Amino acid sequence: MAKKARIIVVGCSMFGCAIAQALSTAGHDVIAVDMQDDALERLGSDFDGETITGDGKSALVLEECDIRRASHLVAATGDDATNLLIAELASEIFGVPHVLPLVDDNAFVDILYDMGIEPICPHRVCEEEFFRLTGLTRKEADL
Repeated sequence: MAKKARIIVVGCSMFGCAIAQALSTAGHDVIAVDMQDDALERLGSDFDGETITGDGKSALVLEECDIRRASHLVAATGDDATNLLIAELASEIFGVPHVLPLVDDNAFVDILYDMGIEPICPHRVCEEEFFRLTGLTRKEADL
């Protein structure tokens, strides 16, 4: 089966591992990057991608991942500022078409939107899902 997309996942947080595994299982070409070997080991023996131990905010590490060929980059470290920096490097310096940083801080979410980058914000995703599941509506000012 041909690989569908070349995706770099920086940070093997719970989310990072889950998304790297799911993408690999779906047949995509996945490279997982983390500074800790034990974090990469959480991917498990059935992970069919590459792993690189290194600092994902380093341009040299990203180049080792052949970032210029990446179609997507997911920045999923445990630190919003790090994810913002990685997203900016991937988007602005390396021209990765689809950059998805994981962020919790609303100020970072707004900065990323202003840069044209779509962040993954867990509390916003959960909030939207809550309203979808309950059928409740928000007051007009929140829309």
